[in-house]
Amino acid sequence: MISRIAPLFFAGVIAVAVVGFFVGIMAGVPQPDGMVGSGTHPEFQPADSSQTLTSVATVKQIPAVAYADIAHTSMGPTKGWQATPQALPQPEYDLYTKIEPSAAEKEASSQVRASRRAFNGAPPIIPHPVENTTDAACYACHSNGVKMAGLKASVMSHEFLGNCVQCHAPMAPAPFQEVDASVQTSFVGLPAPKAGQRAYQGAPPTIPHSRWMRENCSACHGGPNGWAGMESTHPWRTNCTQCHAPSASLDQMPESGVASMLPPLDVVDNKGE
Repeated sequence: MISRIAPLFFAGVIAVAVVGFFVGIMAGVPQPDGMVGSGTHPEFQPADSSQTLTSVATVKQIPAVAYADIAHTSMGPTKGWQATPQALPQPEYDLYTKIEPSAAEKEASSQVRASRRAFNGAPPIIPHPVENTTDAACYACHSNGVKMAGLKASVMSHEFLGNCVQCHAPMAPAPFQEVDASVQTSFVGLPAPKAGQRAYQGAPPTIPHSRWMRENCSACHGGPNGWAGMESTHPWRTNCTQCHAPSASLDQMPESGVASMLPPLDVVDNKGE
């Protein structure tokens, strides 16, 4: 029985193969999308309409895009779809609202800031889970700051960097958040600054901390998302160091009485000697 069916089966397979071969030849050679002459991408067609398909069918005419522009260039099957970023809600803030600093609020803000740092000047820890997030997600809330659901996302005091968790230690993953991960240490850092010094009564105070990674003064001292009790009374001014002198010692700058590139100064007293 099997010997009789086998010849009929193989004859049918050969017949189907022969029919498919001739049908494929009659249909012609398919043209992939993105090639000149495909007919599906008008922007890829040759500028000279006299060119024939046989002369340009094997030449790709996909325009080159600079590497820096790839993220902003629409291409591929989702070319027609454009992502529209949603702006997080921001409270209205009047720069000219009268500010009355509160010593009690400043002390409370200082305690909260200290609780998130191993020592004064250390990067604060991340007080929330960060699983399945990216640095772009960090920047979405912390670029300008935001208040949401009773919580406040502080403003970044430095420019955007590409790896937030390199300095800011994240919380433990969800299954381990109940574990006490505190570390006992005897290290004692410098005391947190309270206020800057003044050359005279009414003079602008100096900056009582280093400016490294704290270039954005408004992160703490201005705007609706600054720290309570530390607000500036004049947030409309944009050049803080024009009046508030930084500290060369705290910024680890070399101290020198005379600039090295200048000649020695001839000091003359009131008597002309």
